[in-house]
Amino acid sequence: MSLAMHVQRIEFLASTRGAAALGLAREARSLPLHRRAAAMAGVGSAEEIRAALTQDDLRVRAAARCPHAEALLFTPEALEQATAWPVAAERATRWPTGAHVTDLGAGVGFDALATALAGHTVTAYEHDPARAACLRFNAQALEVSARVTVREEDVRTVTLQGALAYFDPERRPEGVRTRDPTAFSPPADTWPALLARFERVLVKLPPVLEGTLPISGPSEYVSLGGRAREWRLWVGAWEGLPARRALALPGGTYVEGDGVALPPATDPTEGSWLLDPDVTVMRAGLLGDLAARDGLTPVHPDGAYLVGPAKVDAAPGHWVPVHAVLKADKRSVQAWLDAHDVGSLTIRKRGIDARAEAWRSALRARGSRPATLVFTRTRAERWVVYAGLDCAGF
Repeated sequence: MSLAMHVQRIEFLASTRGAAALGLAREARSLPLHRRAAAMAGVGSAEEIRAALTQDDLRVRAAARCPHAEALLFTPEALEQATAWPVAAERATRWPTGAHVTDLGAGVGFDALATALAGHTVTAYEHDPARAACLRFNAQALEVSARVTVREEDVRTVTLQGALAYFDPERRPEGVRTRDPTAFSPPADTWPALLARFERVLVKLPPVLEGTLPISGPSEYVSLGGRAREWRLWVGAWEGLPARRALALPGGTYVEGDGVALPPATDPTEGSWLLDPDVTVMRAGLLGDLAARDGLTPVHPDGAYLVGPAKVDAAPGHWVPVHAVLKADKRSVQAWLDAHDVGSLTIRKRGIDARAEAWRSALRARGSRPATLVFTRTRAERWVVYAGLDCAGF
């Protein structure tokens, strides 16, 4: 589809007739695919009906990322890169009070909108006309258009400068996701000159990259619901930031530090608590800092699981009460499951061989209580299973 056709679609959807078509598309969601278009006959041309149905499907997909999805407009590619709303909303709280932020590549605007809703003002640059049209509509839909100025320009071709900027380079410039920053848009070799025009820049990157970066700064990894979402670099004259930070959302637990070494390993015993650290802790290299801060020790010298005498609510990750230490054989584990009336089972494993996954189908949880099994190696290189009942009060 041509760029002009994309823009025409967005212009229609943003109109009064488009709003009516979108309303009918939403009402027709429960119908079989071949009947949805027929249910909308008369609301517009065949192309306009297709545009409304496609946009309605995007809104359904976007609902998992944004609570405002039903009111917004999207393009497929921009939605793929759009920040999950809880992450964008948390980031918006990190700007100084009443800040003016230049958004260098705004897409359909989740970050700009969240920033505006937090009370800041935004100048949002987006070179793609269809995305820029979506952003204008979205700002109006959330009643923040007075705080969001949209510039339909390429940041590589305009003169920019300011105090604060947010930079989220395009990771799908050819429609296919890439982890190579030299293939981003704009490419990595242009970033130092672009970002040097601002005093402070918050850069959003994917949690995993291929190759090296030409920029540096304090580093922060962010997860949502246990899944790594982004890597933030704070470039420029930021003050008071830790060298490394791991943040787990939605709870907001975090750990900061410089990447200290782990203490000696110890074995969990019945009555202790085992922590499966959040993925951001591992990405940021802060396992030792977390252990030192919360009085924990690793189960194995190479790290992964941590153990302590009590649950620490401030630690990013998932806690498991250790009710039993079992031999890593199916008979021992099955006997424990039967003796404790286990009916639903969660299995956690890091660095374990493929055989453990086969145990999931071999074990029989026939009771009524939920439990967690943690498969791992001890400091003596023995495979063991730590078993915990997921009961109220734990």
